[in-house]
Amino acid sequence: MRAGSPHLLPGIKRLPQFLLSAVALALAAAAASSGADRRPGPYVLPCTGITLSASYLAEAAPGQGPGFLFRIDNRTAHEIRLAQPVPSSTHWYANVGNRWLWRASAGRGGALVNALLPAGPMFAWQPGPLDSGRSYLTIPAHASQQWTEAMLDNLAIAYRPSCPMCNYPGETHYQAVFAYAYLPGPGEHVPGLLRCGLRSDPVPMPPQGAAPAH
Repeated sequence: MRAGSPHLLPGIKRLPQFLLSAVALALAAAAASSGADRRPGPYVLPCTGITLSASYLAEAAPGQGPGFLFRIDNRTAHEIRLAQPVPSSTHWYANVGNRWLWRASAGRGGALVNALLPAGPMFAWQPGPLDSGRSYLTIPAHASQQWTEAMLDNLAIAYRPSCPMCNYPGETHYQAVFAYAYLPGPGEHVPGLLRCGLRSDPVPMPPQGAAPAH
């Protein structure tokens, strides 16, 4: 099921226009550039031939609590590099009746430019000129890489459907969509740096009562 599946977003299409605008603005704000610059940044188009997938883990590692297993498949003929953290953001959707509605976002880079186009452009995280010492994830051509990340103390994937103004009566279950969208900052010249965006399929989450406390 793709991130743009009708199972994920039919509720968004039924929202009033003013609320759709609010959702789009909130997503843009969540992915604004880091540091003092909070304006919506540049955007990237979805990648072709590269996919990001994830699955929920009740325990990412002994003593670390819940987390996720991530996987990137590079089906292109070129080596790619992604700036850490990967993923760069998480977008939560709550189940209300028979609809999935946007609930909250965490991290930076990957919010949709248009909330009604889940397979469309994404706002990209672009570091400022003072950022340095960045690490990269390298994936060879026609190769895959998978790894686990714990939610504990990880701001990009922390389980936080907690926006006070976004509560929906009756919400109990959640899905998470993970994203990566990054553009190099001034002076950042990295061969093979990915300049397109990734969004995972929806990842089912446990009920709210089973969520870790933050």
